Amino acid sequence: MKRKALPFLFLILFSGCRDIVFDNPLDPNLSKLQVKILKVVNTTLKGNGDLCWDGEKLWFASEDGSLYALEPESGTVLREIPVGGTPTGITFLQGLLYVSFGGEGDLITVDPVSETIINEMPMGDRLPQLITTDGNLLFIYDSRTESVYSFDQETGEFAFLFKITGFRPSGMEYYGGGIVLVERTNLSIYLISLSGEIQKTYDSPTNYPGGITSDGMGNFYLLSTDGKLYKISLQ
Repeated sequence: MKRKALPFLFLILFSGCRDIVFDNPLDPNLSKLQVKILKVVNTTLKGNGDLCWDGEKLWFASEDGSLYALEPESGTVLREIPVGGTPTGITFLQGLLYVSFGGEGDLITVDPVSETIINEMPMGDRLPQLITTDGNLLFIYDSRTESVYSFDQETGEFAFLFKITGFRPSGMEYYGGGIVLVERTNLSIYLISLSGEIQKTYDSPTNYPGGITSDGMGNFYLLSTDGKLYKISLQ
């Protein structure tokens, strides 16, 4: 993958195979909770890509080949770091941005201070579309197998968590011991345990859901593909 140079159910609950099927969003028995919208601001960023929180600001992995830092309350773009390719997922761990390229099978680490690519990690035959972290392990959604895995970057070992079928995810975040997934087709937000159990289902506040992240204080930011930044609560 060429990169630019940087300046130094209807939900059918699974059985033993832990397979979740997202199949019929119009099923009348599907009960959804409503998110609480705290704030909505317009941004200049549009298109696909996920979000992460670095403790102060948001980062958006844009399909245009750049990472953008956002001021969360105003949606103002603070910085841009070109990385090339087509980024699809992003998370923040120990001072570094971990960026995945789902269509290319790559995972890179970027130092946001020096704006330098630190490392590139092979993902084998997986396509890491989305990525998040619990502060220790990484969690990836692999679009090739339609599954969520944990990934130990120290050992390079993957551990299968659960499989998803019929799912078009646009954002993923580790939260409260589980995974928050944004589903584009059903316009839904799911809270799923690491064992694959659906715990809660919410209506998306927008018809154009994209990336999602938590600020660590119980609030979430959802960036729609038409450029609106939603601050929401799932409580």
